[in-house]
Amino acid sequence: MNLRVAILVLAERHNLAPAAGRRLRQLAALDAPPPSLLRYLPFGIAVLAAVLAGLGLVFWVAANWEALPRSARFVLLQAVVAATLLGAWRLLAARIPLALLGFIACGGLFAYFGQTYQTGADPWQLFALWAALTLPLCLAVRHDVLWVAWTIVALTATQLLAQAQTNNWWWKNDISLIDSLGSWVPALALALVFKFAPRAWTGAGAWPVRLSMIYAIVGLATMALISLFSASDSGFYPLALLIVATLAFAFSRRALFDIFILSALGLAANGVLVCGMAQLLLGVRGNEIGALLLIGLVSAALLAGTVKWIVHVARVHGGEHIV
Repeated sequence: MNLRVAILVLAERHNLAPAAGRRLRQLAALDAPPPSLLRYLPFGIAVLAAVLAGLGLVFWVAANWEALPRSARFVLLQAVVAATLLGAWRLLAARIPLALLGFIACGGLFAYFGQTYQTGADPWQLFALWAALTLPLCLAVRHDVLWVAWTIVALTATQLLAQAQTNNWWWKNDISLIDSLGSWVPALALALVFKFAPRAWTGAGAWPVRLSMIYAIVGLATMALISLFSASDSGFYPLALLIVATLAFAFSRRALFDIFILSALGLAANGVLVCGMAQLLLGVRGNEIGALLLIGLVSAALLAGTVKWIVHVARVHGGEHIV
């Protein structure tokens, strides 16, 4: 039961006077700000400020492309990178936001260099270089904020590389199993690295693992749907369902349990199964209304069963890693 509702029920059950009711609310701290908000709000605002400042710097340089000389743009970007990284080294209280600002400024510097000198590099090479050269920064800072940003950059590089190697896999109507690997295998491998690497080395918590798994789950579901609706079935649809089911079983075990990842896997399995059923039933003409009704009923049953199973697993593990 909600704490506020429980307090009101308790006051009504014992016929508390208004003054006693107000005292009970004060003891329960219902009108006080949540302690977690006071603890995390300044840090969250500082991280958001670092993101906005980094993006603002990149956009400002782009907007004043013709107004600023080439040397001034390079000096500005390099000065921001040097100042933020020096500040992250010397100022412990502002280390995370300054390191994040330096991380973004590094990406802007690499992009500006490539745009200025037209090196001919593919886009994935820019992101790969960005990830490689900022990896020591992430290992030095060892915080989820930096690892989340680094994960986005690194997995964007792998996705762009897969796109370059397979000739735009996300627009193809047919795709082989080998072509599909780049869309989910690197993300799954990175999630396992974050999960099992010694925490003392990386400092990575739950969110880099979750973000990597989201990339892997989206890639798996996308490949399954491409295979499902392709002109010539590549057979990846049942394999993708098997992989999702295997991952769901693995992340339901105590050693890997994470309710966020398990919920994402359940959602992906539900979506892929419903799409498969829709293709099967709607492919038969003559009873579309009945097919839609059956699809809706089965979808609701699948969702209810998935939620019940996830809640059961969470209770078995005592609510571990829910936050």
